[in-house]
Amino acid sequence: MVLTKVSKTKKRIILASGSRIRRQLLEQAGLEFEVVNSYVDEDLLKKELQGRSFGEQVMKLASEKASTVSKENLEAYVIGSDNMCTVDDRIFDKPIDHEDAVSHLKSLSGKTHFQNNGISIYHLGEEIWSNFDATELVMKELSLQEIEYYLNLDKPYSACGCYHFESNGKDLFTSINGLESTVMGLAMEHLIEKLNQLGVIEL
Repeated sequence: MVLTKVSKTKKRIILASGSRIRRQLLEQAGLEFEVVNSYVDEDLLKKELQGRSFGEQVMKLASEKASTVSKENLEAYVIGSDNMCTVDDRIFDKPIDHEDAVSHLKSLSGKTHFQNNGISIYHLGEEIWSNFDATELVMKELSLQEIEYYLNLDKPYSACGCYHFESNGKDLFTSINGLESTVMGLAMEHLIEKLNQLGVIEL
Protein backbone atom coordinates (compact mmCIF):
# COMPACT_ATOMS: atom_id res chain seq x y z
CA MET A 1 0.00 0.00 0.00
CA VAL A 2 1.49 3.35 -1.09
CA LEU A 3 0.95 6.45 1.05
CA THR A 4 -0.63 9.24 -0.99
CA LYS A 5 0.24 12.82 -0.07
CA VAL A 6 -2.65 14.92 1.23
CA SER A 7 -3.46 17.91 -0.98
CA LYS A 8 -5.95 19.58 1.37
CA THR A 9 -7.13 19.30 4.99
CA LYS A 10 -10.84 20.17 4.92
CA LYS A 11 -11.84 19.72 8.56
CA ARG A 12 -10.25 20.22 11.97
CA ILE A 13 -7.96 17.36 13.01
CA ILE A 14 -6.47 16.80 16.45
CA LEU A 15 -3.73 14.29 17.25
CA ALA A 16 -4.34 13.12 20.84
CA SER A 17 -0.69 12.29 21.41
CA GLY A 18 2.54 13.97 22.40
CA SER A 19 4.55 11.48 20.34
CA ARG A 20 7.20 13.20 18.23
CA ILE A 21 7.24 10.49 15.55
CA ARG A 22 3.42 10.40 15.18
CA ARG A 23 3.46 14.15 14.70
CA GLN A 24 6.20 13.80 12.09
CA LEU A 25 4.28 11.10 10.21
CA LEU A 26 1.22 13.34 9.91
CA GLU A 27 3.36 16.32 8.87
CA GLN A 28 5.16 14.28 6.22
CA ALA A 29 1.80 13.21 4.80
CA GLY A 30 0.82 16.87 4.40
CA LEU A 31 -1.94 17.07 7.03
CA GLU A 32 -2.80 20.23 8.93
CA PHE A 33 -3.57 19.34 12.54
CA GLU A 34 -3.31 20.32 16.18
CA VAL A 35 -1.72 18.35 19.01
CA VAL A 36 -3.56 17.92 22.31
CA ASN A 37 -2.17 15.50 24.89
CA SER A 38 -4.78 13.17 26.34
CA TYR A 39 -3.12 12.66 29.75
CA VAL A 40 -4.74 9.23 30.03
CA ASP A 41 -3.25 7.22 32.91
CA GLU A 42 -1.81 4.49 30.68
CA ASP A 43 -0.23 2.51 33.52
CA LEU A 44 -3.54 2.25 35.37
CA LEU A 45 -5.42 1.34 32.21
CA LYS A 46 -2.86 -1.32 31.29
CA LYS A 47 -3.33 -2.93 34.70
CA GLU A 48 -7.10 -3.02 34.14
CA LEU A 49 -6.57 -4.58 30.69
CA GLN A 50 -4.22 -7.35 31.81
CA GLY A 51 -5.34 -10.71 30.47
CA ARG A 52 -6.90 -9.29 27.33
CA SER A 53 -5.39 -9.82 23.89
CA PHE A 54 -2.70 -7.40 22.71
CA GLY A 55 -5.08 -6.18 20.02
CA GLU A 56 -7.79 -5.40 22.56
CA GLN A 57 -5.32 -3.59 24.77
CA VAL A 58 -3.91 -1.25 22.10
CA MET A 59 -7.39 -0.56 20.72
CA LYS A 60 -8.73 0.37 24.17
CA LEU A 61 -5.74 2.62 24.89
CA ALA A 62 -6.10 4.37 21.53
CA SER A 63 -9.85 4.82 22.08
CA GLU A 64 -9.41 6.25 25.59
CA LYS A 65 -6.87 8.81 24.34
CA ALA A 66 -9.16 9.99 21.53
CA SER A 67 -12.27 9.94 23.72
CA THR A 68 -10.70 12.10 26.43
CA VAL A 69 -9.66 14.82 23.99
CA SER A 70 -12.88 14.61 21.97
CA LYS A 71 -15.00 15.58 24.99
CA GLU A 72 -13.46 19.06 24.91
CA ASN A 73 -13.29 19.29 21.10
CA LEU A 74 -16.53 17.80 19.84
CA GLU A 75 -16.44 19.23 16.30
CA ALA A 76 -12.89 18.03 15.63
CA TYR A 77 -11.80 14.67 14.24
CA VAL A 78 -9.63 13.36 17.07
CA ILE A 79 -7.02 10.68 16.39
CA GLY A 80 -5.83 8.48 19.23
CA SER A 81 -3.16 5.81 18.81
CA ASP A 82 -1.19 3.29 20.82
CA ASN A 83 1.62 0.85 20.11
CA MET A 84 2.68 -2.33 21.84
CA CYS A 85 5.83 -4.38 21.18
CA THR A 86 5.24 -8.09 21.84
CA VAL A 87 7.11 -11.39 21.74
CA ASP A 88 4.98 -14.47 22.35
CA ASP A 89 2.98 -13.51 25.47
CA ARG A 90 5.35 -10.80 26.70
CA ILE A 91 4.92 -7.03 26.32
CA PHE A 92 8.00 -4.83 25.97
CA ASP A 93 7.14 -1.40 27.34
CA LYS A 94 9.42 1.63 27.23
CA PRO A 95 12.61 0.87 29.20
CA ILE A 96 12.97 2.46 32.62
CA ASP A 97 16.73 3.00 32.27
CA HIS A 98 19.81 2.01 30.24
CA GLU A 99 20.16 -1.40 31.89
CA ASP A 100 16.52 -2.16 31.14
CA ALA A 101 17.07 -1.08 27.51
CA VAL A 102 20.01 -3.47 27.20
CA SER A 103 17.85 -6.26 28.64
CA HIS A 104 15.07 -5.52 26.13
CA LEU A 105 17.37 -5.70 23.12
CA LYS A 106 19.04 -8.85 24.44
CA SER A 107 15.59 -10.45 24.66
CA LEU A 108 14.64 -9.33 21.13
CA SER A 109 18.00 -10.27 19.58
CA GLY A 110 17.65 -13.01 16.95
CA LYS A 111 13.91 -13.31 17.53
CA THR A 112 10.63 -12.48 15.79
CA HIS A 113 8.47 -9.85 17.45
CA PHE A 114 5.44 -7.74 16.58
CA GLN A 115 4.66 -4.04 16.73
CA ASN A 116 0.91 -3.79 17.32
CA ASN A 117 -0.82 -0.50 16.49
CA GLY A 118 -4.30 0.66 17.40
CA ILE A 119 -5.94 3.80 15.97
CA SER A 120 -9.23 5.39 17.00
CA ILE A 121 -11.03 8.39 15.50
CA TYR A 122 -13.63 10.27 17.54
CA HIS A 123 -16.05 12.91 16.26
CA LEU A 124 -18.85 14.58 18.22
CA GLY A 125 -17.87 12.51 21.24
CA GLU A 126 -18.37 9.16 19.46
CA GLU A 127 -15.89 6.67 18.05
CA ILE A 128 -16.48 6.63 14.29
CA TRP A 129 -13.59 4.37 13.24
CA SER A 130 -10.96 2.09 14.72
CA ASN A 131 -8.16 0.09 13.19
CA PHE A 132 -5.74 -2.58 14.35
CA ASP A 133 -2.56 -3.40 12.48
CA ALA A 134 0.51 -5.50 13.29
CA THR A 135 3.92 -5.68 11.65
CA GLU A 136 6.23 -8.66 12.11
CA LEU A 137 9.94 -7.96 12.55
CA VAL A 138 12.94 -10.28 12.85
CA MET A 139 15.90 -8.78 14.68
CA LYS A 140 19.51 -9.67 13.89
CA GLU A 141 21.61 -11.54 16.44
CA LEU A 142 23.17 -8.68 18.38
CA SER A 143 26.25 -8.82 20.58
CA LEU A 144 26.38 -6.82 23.81
CA GLN A 145 28.84 -4.47 22.10
CA GLU A 146 26.43 -3.90 19.21
CA ILE A 147 23.55 -3.26 21.63
CA GLU A 148 25.58 -0.72 23.61
CA TYR A 149 26.71 0.97 20.41
CA TYR A 150 23.15 1.26 19.11
CA LEU A 151 21.74 2.59 22.39
CA ASN A 152 24.42 5.28 22.55
CA LEU A 153 23.74 6.14 18.91
CA ASP A 154 19.93 6.52 18.98
CA LYS A 155 19.12 6.74 22.71
CA PRO A 156 15.70 5.14 22.06
CA TYR A 157 14.58 5.14 25.69
CA SER A 158 11.11 6.52 24.95
CA ALA A 159 10.25 3.81 22.38
CA CYS A 160 8.42 0.55 23.04
CA GLY A 161 10.79 -2.19 21.92
CA CYS A 162 13.67 0.20 22.59
CA TYR A 163 14.61 1.18 19.04
CA HIS A 164 13.95 4.14 16.77
CA PHE A 165 12.93 2.46 13.53
CA GLU A 166 12.77 5.82 11.76
CA SER A 167 16.45 6.34 12.54
CA ASN A 168 19.27 3.79 12.87
CA GLY A 169 16.96 1.19 14.43
CA LYS A 170 15.91 0.04 10.97
CA ASP A 171 19.36 -1.51 10.55
CA LEU A 172 18.75 -3.91 13.44
CA PHE A 173 16.42 -6.14 11.41
CA THR A 174 16.81 -8.94 8.89
CA SER A 175 13.16 -8.86 7.78
CA ILE A 176 10.05 -6.70 8.12
CA ASN A 177 6.62 -8.01 7.17
CA GLY A 178 3.98 -5.27 7.22
CA LEU A 179 3.71 -1.49 7.27
CA GLU A 180 6.74 0.47 8.41
CA SER A 181 4.44 3.23 9.65
CA THR A 182 2.86 0.73 12.04
CA VAL A 183 6.30 0.09 13.56
CA MET A 184 6.73 3.85 14.01
CA GLY A 185 3.43 4.19 15.87
CA LEU A 186 0.70 5.09 13.38
CA ALA A 187 -0.54 2.92 10.49
CA MET A 188 -0.63 5.88 8.11
CA GLU A 189 -1.78 4.10 4.99
CA HIS A 190 -5.00 2.95 6.69
CA LEU A 191 -5.51 6.30 8.47
CA ILE A 192 -5.13 8.44 5.34
CA GLU A 193 -7.50 6.20 3.40
CA LYS A 194 -10.18 6.55 6.10
CA LEU A 195 -9.78 10.32 6.54
CA ASN A 196 -10.25 10.67 2.80
CA GLN A 197 -13.40 8.49 2.89
CA LEU A 198 -14.78 10.63 5.71
CA GLY A 199 -14.20 13.82 3.73
CA VAL A 200 -11.80 15.16 6.34
CA ILE A 201 -8.96 15.44 3.81
CA GLU A 202 -8.57 15.56 0.05
CA LEU A 203 -5.93 13.57 -1.80
